[in-house]
Amino acid sequence: MNRKEAHLQKQLRDIIKNNPDSLQAAVATEALECGYDITDFFADLLQHGCQSGMIGSLIYYCDTHKFYDTHYAEIEHLRYELETAIGVPLQPQGDLKNWYAWVAFEETARSMADELGL
Repeated sequence: MNRKEAHLQKQLRDIIKNNPDSLQAAVATEALECGYDITDFFADLLQHGCQSGMIGSLIYYCDTHKFYDTHYAEIEHLRYELETAIGVPLQPQGDLKNWYAWVAFEETARSMADELGL
């Protein structure tokens, strides 16, 4: 493992330690458990999204619904921030909880990738 990868892993472990129930911790956990390079994890996720099936904990509706319910307050805050930024309401497609769970996970990953310099 190179220095950059070790540093990224430490940053992700710190996120989990400091705020274990957050959206960021959920993304960090997936990144650490993916089994391959963290930079590649974020690149793949940001290019292909949760719909690709790469996030094993967010494949089935029962799991995305639980994720949505668990992170409801953060997802609503993120929804408000996104709608404010783009100036129009978001327009969910398909299953509401599934859609918002995926959007929240992907947007949180995008923000983290920026913060991590990826």
